Order: sequence, then C-alpha cells, then structure tokens
Amino acid sequence: MTGALQQPALNVVVAGGGGIGAAVAQRLLAHYPVARLYMLQRSGRCQIDDARFVSLPVEAEDAASLAMAAGHIAGECSELHLVFNAVGMLHDAQFRPEKRLKDVSPAALNRLAAVNAWFLPQLALALAPLLRHSQRSLLASVSARVGSITDNDMGGWYSYRASKAAHNMLLRTLAREWRVSHKHCTVAALHPGTVKTGLSEPYTPANYGKRVLTPAESAEALLNVLDGLQATDSGKFFAWDGAEIPW
Repeated sequence: MTGALQQPALNVVVAGGGGIGAAVAQRLLAHYPVARLYMLQRSGRCQIDDARFVSLPVEAEDAASLAMAAGHIAGECSELHLVFNAVGMLHDAQFRPEKRLKDVSPAALNRLAAVNAWFLPQLALALAPLLRHSQRSLLASVSARVGSITDNDMGGWYSYRASKAAHNMLLRTLAREWRVSHKHCTVAALHPGTVKTGLSEPYTPANYGKRVLTPAESAEALLNVLDGLQATDSGKFFAWDGAEIPW
C-alpha cells in the first residue's frame, strides 16, 4: 500500500504559520505531490514564493475568520487530502507557564484552552465537507507530550498541560465520530519533539539533556509519520519518531 501522502495530487491546509507550520508547508511543497496548499495564519507571517501556495488570514479566537477562509477553500477545491493543524500557544507577553498552583489564573486557562484546544473542533467542522470523500485523507493536529495525563511525572505548566489534554480528548472523540461519517479520513495527534521555535526556546535551557530539533527536522519526521499511518491508527497520539504516546 502506498503512503497516505503519496497520491497523484494533494490539496492541503496548514493552520498556523509559525516555525512548525511554515516548515511543514515548505517540506510538503518541496517533496510531495501538492496541487494547492492553503495556509491559515495570522497576518501572513509565512510567505512562500510558490504558485501553489495561498495564504488566508485566520485568527485562532475568531470563528468568523475561519469560516471565511473555509469558504474560500471550498470555492476552489472539492476535496482536501491533508489538514495539518499547527496552531498553538505556550506563552505570550501576559502569560507564562505556571510552576505552582498559586500561579494559575482563569484568564490563562481560558486563553490557552481557546488556542490549543477549542480551535481544533472549529477547524475540523469548517473543513469537514472537504475531507469527506472516497480517497485517503488525514487530519493531523500538533499536541505535546506534556498533554499526556499518563506521562505527567513532573507536574507544573497547568494551563498548557490542561489545554493540550483537552485537545487530545477532542481529537480522539472526533476520530470516533468520523469512523462513520468520514471513513477514509485518519485523525491523529502529533508530538513534534522539542523544537527550536519561539514557543519552546525560552524554556529550553543550555544544558537540556534531550535532542532539540530544528523546525525542518521536526517537519520531515512528522510527515514521515503521517505518510505511514493506516486507517487503524485513527484516534491515536504519535511522537515525531513514530512512537505511540499514551493519553
């Protein structure tokens, strides 16, 4: 059986134009049979000089912008073969990962949940009609190992962990529903590894003992994982090296 991404022509949506999203888009355009790649991103931060690349403005917390982008895509494509969600937030000027319970605030919990969790079902709903067809398709969404409840040995990072755990539950529930309505679509959560991006770099110390990937390395690894997925893998959580992560 050929890989999930080895089709004659791929129509792709990448949500999120940051380090991982941009690297995934570049890798797809360079190494896969992409017909059209739509990037949903804030303020056009990633621009790729390729006739197949289309940038559409979307804010993760603005449902109207997502609906407008989905309408644009539906006007040009009848089918999507890959939706890759790389939208995520760990910190900003106002919020930092909490080390202690007393640092947790409702504002941080709500903001990270909106970006890291609630955006996923909105994205899936907006693009669901284009993923329902007779060819193989994939909906992949970037999670994080720290969102695994089973794997949580260190604690801390309350809002981020909780938002990614919520993301994982939403994705797994979606996969169960789509077993009936979208029989040819495989839904998977992905851990990209520790990647040298603006999201994780402030929290990766110089003496960090694990491998730190470049965005390009992570993108290559994640797409290799996706290309090898089968229908029976829908609803699972995979690391960048292909290992399955417990929920």
